[in-house]
Amino acid sequence: MPNHITNKLVIKGEKEEVNKVLDFIKIEKEQDEEINGIGTIDFNKITPMPKWIYGTSPDVHGISMVDEEKYGKENTCIAWARKNWGTKWNAYSQPDDRNTENTIYFQTAWNGVPGLIQKIAWIFPNIEIQYSWCDEDFGHNLGRYKFKDTKILEEYLPVSGSKDAYELGLEIEQCKPEEKYMRFNHEIDNYEYFYDEE
Repeated sequence: MPNHITNKLVIKGEKEEVNKVLDFIKIEKEQDEEINGIGTIDFNKITPMPKWIYGTSPDVHGISMVDEEKYGKENTCIAWARKNWGTKWNAYSQPDDRNTENTIYFQTAWNGVPGLIQKIAWIFPNIEIQYSWCDEDFGHNLGRYKFKDTKILEEYLPVSGSKDAYELGLEIEQCKPEEKYMRFNHEIDNYEYFYDEE
């Protein structure tokens, strides 16, 4: 079971442009009958996984982990996804109740996907992308980027376990420290965990 990563994607620009992005990245109804439409993201829309890697129809089997000895580990669907998306699976746990008209929340396994998200800015050069992620191992494995066209406007990767890291995590998760069983300790100028004694 992986660490689940909360991802927050904010799309800034003219409403018409923002809607074009949301329409471009959404999960299509024929792919998933329960999860579809605006407010979702399908990594295949940004960088499609080839059918020969992961079969999506009865006539195309795809290369799974059981085939790695025959075809090589680098040619399995998980290895391809890690190399091309930055994580082993497509986005999941969506749509999210925190979504807004220009913000999408989703989860990934083990890692954030800034390299993949940057491609959205290349495809839509008139919009600005603000992308942030945080690990369920709170205060670790998190960061924030801002992209516009081919430029990285911001790269913010706070030190794991630092006050800045915890505060970025709280901002991404839209929660209070108490919800993560944390409180600020002025003596150490950082957050610390506490345990409910009840």
